[in-house]
Amino acid sequence: MELAPPSLPLVEWGLAMKMTSKPDLSIVGSGVAGGAMSQGRGDNALSGAEGLNGFVISDSETLDFIELIHRHSGIVLTPEKRNLISSRLQKRLKILGLASFGEYFDYLHYAPERDDEIIAMIDEITTNKTAFFREGHHFDFLTSKVLPRLVTSQWSTVNVWSAGCSTGEEPYTLAMVLAEYFGATQNFTILATDLSTQALQTAQRAVYSNELGGPIPLAMRQKYTMTGYRSQRGRFRIVPELRERVTFQQLNLIDRDWNVPAGLNIIFCRNVMIYFNRESRSGIISRFRRTLKSDGYLFIGHSETLGDLDHRFVQVQPTVYTHHK
Repeated sequence: MELAPPSLPLVEWGLAMKMTSKPDLSIVGSGVAGGAMSQGRGDNALSGAEGLNGFVISDSETLDFIELIHRHSGIVLTPEKRNLISSRLQKRLKILGLASFGEYFDYLHYAPERDDEIIAMIDEITTNKTAFFREGHHFDFLTSKVLPRLVTSQWSTVNVWSAGCSTGEEPYTLAMVLAEYFGATQNFTILATDLSTQALQTAQRAVYSNELGGPIPLAMRQKYTMTGYRSQRGRFRIVPELRERVTFQQLNLIDRDWNVPAGLNIIFCRNVMIYFNRESRSGIISRFRRTLKSDGYLFIGHSETLGDLDHRFVQVQPTVYTHHK
């Protein structure tokens, strides 16, 4: 499901420096730590405050929710996450006016709004941990090795997918890096997908607190963001020229059929697959291979590996892979 872009009052955003056609490569390979996930994105994304605050969930109900969450999202939870499940989901019980987790489980199966509520449930379970320029060595490798090769391959358009884009920091980081490298000389598109509708709504707004912009190199911050004032004071927004390069779409990575165009040059799927079992990860990697061009690249997170899978990718450096069909 592709999402329509939101609108915000333009009068509350200061103008960024005008984008130029001349690339400034001195600030691309900065190695700034930062980028990241929400179909369970990020390190320890499912760890958090545990505790029971009113509703009690039984052992059998815990197992029921674990199975339901896995079936719809691919996320693997253990019975030890009982308190997390309880503390995260009781908000939904209060909103719906339900008296127990048993009632909520029945609601998820029989209510007319069950499909929307399942998404809301998964939104509560997952935590969208992410940052601009996260794992900065990936962007160093992108600008020093991958993009020069794509230029020599003479692709008319560079197509990138940020899979598990969370609240948008990763795809907007990619947009800044590509715009900085290519200037106006090369067209590029970025598809950004996530299971969480809440995360995607934040990503489309492209509005972030000034603190979150800390990892963005200053020259990029001046060129690719607008400073907020009045009601938006203390925030910044990504410039329209970059926002229109990114298409946001809801997508569940464990689905067998993705509405994703083939022929991608680059896929970023970082700190996402750590929450899936081996079978789910194997299926995802297989579909990534079919989606990438023969000289395409796959970037995964620092806590992930393809070593236990029959992946048929070639590792070019830790967490970076390519393949030949």
